[in-house]
Amino acid sequence: MKVSQMRVLVIGAGLVGTEVGARLKALGHEVAGTTTTPGKVDGLREHFDEVYVLRGSDKEAVAAAVAGHDAVVVAAGPNAQKAMTPEDRAVSYKEILVDTAESVVAADGAPYLVALSSLSVYGDAADHLAEVVEDGPVTDSTDASPTMFLAMERTYLAPPESGGAGDRAVVFRCGDIFGAGDPPIEAKVGMAHQYLGGSVPFSGDALFYRLAVEDAADAIVHALETRITGLHNLTHAEVPPTNAALFDAISAAQGLPALVYRDEIASPKSPISVAKLSATGFTASRSYDAATLEAGIS
Repeated sequence: MKVSQMRVLVIGAGLVGTEVGARLKALGHEVAGTTTTPGKVDGLREHFDEVYVLRGSDKEAVAAAVAGHDAVVVAAGPNAQKAMTPEDRAVSYKEILVDTAESVVAADGAPYLVALSSLSVYGDAADHLAEVVEDGPVTDSTDASPTMFLAMERTYLAPPESGGAGDRAVVFRCGDIFGAGDPPIEAKVGMAHQYLGGSVPFSGDALFYRLAVEDAADAIVHALETRITGLHNLTHAEVPPTNAALFDAISAAQGLPALVYRDEIASPKSPISVAKLSATGFTASRSYDAATLEAGIS
């Protein structure tokens, strides 16, 4: 089915946002992107028809950018370098996730909304289930990662009478997103030892779910074309190894000790169900990097 030309605003022209902008522009849609860094504007013009410099927490700037667009994709996510301690997460996650969501839903025009959340919202609350499904329990952790992602989700999905977007919004709960220019797993493990003292904030026995940026972009385009709504898990259907099984094998291969897992950000130990999203016609086909995973744990 051919989709009529849309005017789409992509908030956050980073790894995912730039990929989405390029896809939509190639499909003939009019696409604007945003960045918080003026020096990136010229480079982003290759992927977007317009580029705005703004922060998602600036309600007036966001409202002006949203005006006249048929859809808004919120691809802005926390910077990993500002997410390694609870204190850093408390500050950066609120601004980037919750404040941006509040700015977007407050803007006039009622555009269709697509936002990216995280599988961390489940924590270990659904580990008793055979599969982690969208209407299952979520964590009661007070860590800023799941707390702010959940607050963001509620902001988008609340009914209009409660100030949300309701049935004009879809939220994807994603695994860790990777893509071109992103350091390989081996390098990230090395950096954890070099810069973080071999200590990381997540759980060792959680399953290592990831999402290729190409799949993230394709899912967003799918949502824009089909107007699906509500919560959807977005990752690969294959069950991956645990964080500890993979990362400690990689550490050993580099002559390094096992990492210390602080369990500040719990993630599911049970497999993630992607049946709901698959039923809409989309499957993440490029996210399970079997070769790398098998090499890491062999």
